[in-house]
Formats: sequence, structure tokens, C-alpha cells
Amino acid sequence: MPQTPAQPSQPVQDETQYAKAAKRHYDDAVHLHSIKRLANADYHFGFAVECALKSLLIRYSGASLSPKPNGKTAKAPWIIDSSGKAKDLSHLPALWTAVALHLQGRQGGRLGAVLLAGDPFANWSVDHRYLDGTAVTENDVLGHRTAAEQILRLHDHALIAGAL
Repeated sequence: MPQTPAQPSQPVQDETQYAKAAKRHYDDAVHLHSIKRLANADYHFGFAVECALKSLLIRYSGASLSPKPNGKTAKAPWIIDSSGKAKDLSHLPALWTAVALHLQGRQGGRLGAVLLAGDPFANWSVDHRYLDGTAVTENDVLGHRTAAEQILRLHDHALIAGAL
């Protein structure tokens, strides 16, 4: 049977896609965790947090998906940093730190407080998808699951309350 060619990658259009992706990755992570697929569960908990943070940044903090000032297409949300340059907000753990710093001194509310309290994803990497997964422990997954649940609760609260 002939295969249909893959569609070209389209940039994310708005924060709702990140919000939906956060829920999808979280649900997959919970399922994978329940069947002891620890490395994949851990990976999806990280992506759930990453997507929820991007959704909140775009909705509440002035991060943008529009073309950058240099005219280049945005591949991730971006902000203007303190030096006046466009800075991509891409992956954990750097995203956690960037969001914490970006919300510092702003109305970051509970989200800012959680992010500034410490980064449970400091040892998590998008590049772990290339590893064999044997280094991921149940404690790693439980810590990342707890953090994901906290961030997703704050995400849902922000969407209902209309503020961080």
C-alpha cells in the first residue's frame, strides 16, 4: 500500500495548541507510568510541563509566536530579554529557569513562586529520548509527575481565573 507523504511541519499558531499538548502528554505519561514504562513516562511528564509553561507564557506574559523582530519565523515562543534581544523559550530545564526569571518582579502569582522554589527538572533533558532509559528511576518519575501535576493545576487555575 503506498504511503501518504508526511505533511510539512506547521508552526504552532496559538497557546491553545500548547494547552492541549500539555494535557495529551500528561495523559500519556500517566498511562506509561502505570505500566512501568518509566523512561517514556518521565519524558512525557517533562513535555507536559514544557507545553503548559509555554501556554501560560503566551497567554499571560507577552511571549509571542509571531515572527521575530528580524523577520524569522518563530519555532517556539519568544520574549525580548533584558538586553533587548529576542530569546527563544524552548525546552526544559532551561525553560523552567527562563520562565522563573521572566516572571520575577511581575504578577507571576503562584506560578512564579513554584518556579522560583526550585527546578525538579534540572536533570531532565529532551535529549534523554536517545538514551536506553535504564538510568530513569521510579523516584525520578514520581518527582516529575508531582511537578507536572502542580504545574498543570496552576495552568488550569490560570485559565479559569484569567491570571497567573
